Amino acid sequence: MIEVHPPHENVHTWRQFLIHIAAITIGLLIAIGLEQTVVYFHHRHQLQEARGELAAELEENGRVLAKNLDAARKMTADLDTDMALLRAAQTSPAPIGSKLVYGLGNFWWPKDATWQAVKQNGSLGLMAHDELHYYVYIYEDIAIIMEQSSEMGARIEVARAIARRSPDGNLTPRDIEELITVTSEVQAKVDYLTLLLRLEENALQKKTEEIPKIEQKLKQH
Repeated sequence: MIEVHPPHENVHTWRQFLIHIAAITIGLLIAIGLEQTVVYFHHRHQLQEARGELAAELEENGRVLAKNLDAARKMTADLDTDMALLRAAQTSPAPIGSKLVYGLGNFWWPKDATWQAVKQNGSLGLMAHDELHYYVYIYEDIAIIMEQSSEMGARIEVARAIARRSPDGNLTPRDIEELITVTSEVQAKVDYLTLLLRLEENALQKKTEEIPKIEQKLKQH
């Protein structure tokens, strides 16, 4: 905290008064300059830490993404097989309940803890616009992926529940119709989720190309 102290000697002339005012002004300017310098280096360090932590989190999300794309491909194949079995059962009834496969497979939850933290500590306000826009874009995509994954998982559980209605696998025509509807819904959600994952993949590839350019540009100023 900056404090201004009264002069130790009485001021008797305008010259003494002006000298005293000048000394106070210079002292205040130096103090403010030092304070701003400390704040500047603190913000710079805070921004560097945020970038490093976000880079590490996105690198981990890149590994998660690869697993999730594989899981989405497997789910698509399983659902296509399920639909073929259900369509066949409409014309040639057969015990297919035990053959149906509904599951999330090896699907992993993306990470966003670091992003949530930097939003709270003010680091985002220190970033260049292009850099901030990139992080907002990719983490909004990740948030939608989380939301869609939850909805897809809920519909998969519905399908599994219907498939388990008959212990011997002999589903009723009504069960088959319901499963066809739910399976179609899950197929649509997997397709949409795959699209979101591809958007994340493109954004992560852009990170390796564009963000270093932005950071280099900032270092030059």
